[in-house]
This record gives sequence, C-alpha cells and structure tokens, in this order.
Amino acid sequence: MAAPLELSLGLDLTSVLYVLKTFFILYASTTAVIYFCLIYDTLEIYSNKHVGLIGKRTLILTAHPDDECMFFSPAIIQLCKTSEVFVLCTTSGDYYKQGEVRKKELLESCKILGVADHNIQVLDDSAFLDGPNAQWDFTHLGDQLRTVIDSFKPAIILTFDDQGVSGHANHISVSKAARQVLQPSSFSHGEMKLFELESVSLLRKYVSFMELPFSLASGLPTFVSSMSEVFRAQKAMCAHRSQMVWFRALYILLSRYMVINTFREVPI
Repeated sequence: MAAPLELSLGLDLTSVLYVLKTFFILYASTTAVIYFCLIYDTLEIYSNKHVGLIGKRTLILTAHPDDECMFFSPAIIQLCKTSEVFVLCTTSGDYYKQGEVRKKELLESCKILGVADHNIQVLDDSAFLDGPNAQWDFTHLGDQLRTVIDSFKPAIILTFDDQGVSGHANHISVSKAARQVLQPSSFSHGEMKLFELESVSLLRKYVSFMELPFSLASGLPTFVSSMSEVFRAQKAMCAHRSQMVWFRALYILLSRYMVINTFREVPI
C-alpha cells in the first residue's frame, strides 16, 4: 500500500497549513500597516512615487464610459487635487445601443471623481465603434486624437497598455492609437509624455490593496487611494447604472484598480 503523500514527502499536512496560515496573516497585517502608513503620508518609500505626474495638465484616454472609474480612478482622484484633468473617451459604449445613456453616466461619474464637464469629450464616431470585434480606422482616429490634444494641450497622457488591463480589444486599440499619434514634434504646445496603465496578472488584479507591496516594489509611478477615495471611486462606478451587473459589483469590491494604479512611461 502506498504511503500517504505527506508521509512520503516527510510533511505533516497540519504543519503545512499552519505555516501557510501564519504567512497569510503576517503578509495581510504587514500590507495593512504599509497601506495605512502610506495614505497618511508617513511612509518615505511612497513620497516620490508619482511626483513627475503631479501639477501638470493631464489627459486620461479611455475606450468606454466607465473605464475612467473602473481602471483610472486612483490616478484621477489624486491628480485632480493639483492638476487640470481631462477625459477623452473614444466611444460612447454603444455596443448594446445605450450610447446616449452612457454618455450621461460618464459626466456623472467624472463629476464625482473631480473632473469638470467641460474637460470631458466623447468621440463617438462610426469609424471606431464599441465592440470586441470592431475594426477601427486608426488613421481617422489619429486625426481626431490630434484635434482633441491640440485643444486640451496636455503635458501628460495616461491610457491603457498593450494588454488593455482586461484584454479588451478596444482598450488595446486605444493604446496603439496613442503610440502612433504621439510622435516627436507632432504638437506645437510643448513636450508631452505618455504613460500606460500597467496590466497585472489575474491573481494580483483581484486582491484589492493586498497587492500593494508588488506595486511599490515595481518602482513605477504609483497612485494609491485612501479608504474614502476608494468609496468615492465605487460611487462613481455606481453612477454607471446601465452597467451595474453582479460581476461589476464584485469587481469594485475586489479589484486593485479601484485602489492602486501603476504606470509605465512610453518613450516617444
């Protein structure tokens, strides 16, 4: 008869479970201490994590209404304290023919996050429609982006990376369009920098603030929301009433993107 696995490996299952439980408790408690020290400005390691993005005109480039709060709310809330923030949404999210409703929800959400109505624009063009299988006209989209950038004159643009956080084709297309448009000497109002929101693994994505040590260790520009700011982001997401199905309710409770944003600068 074969020996039980823990005996054959020289392991005691109870001891293994005890070690795992102890590790989890230590990790969770240490992360909680780091988080609360950080949001109360007592943690030196965080003090310069996003200093290069503060106080500059910033454009948040998204694909759909609700992207701004589902993915970018920590950055938006922090930047609105010191910077003029603009939101450009490339579609109205009209995949289920709710485009007009969703544009109104976007305005309501952005107001909660701190972005003024006159700093929000939705392109809503048939050349780049909402949908995972939509084929976008990147030449036309590039022309539209240049027009809006010339109007808003941002120094910083924040958008998705080439994985789109959730893997959505429209998110990836927005990233691609931004990289194509932001070429050296493309705009006359001054130097611009492009930063892309870091896509993380599924495990890191759904552990809320417990992901914090990994973000801080990355060395990337990092934004972290306080508890009250997380509640504010959740309230902004609830403004997208047409999108509030059960799995999005779970998302706003568990996603690290409601608490933490890390960005990677793209050379242009």
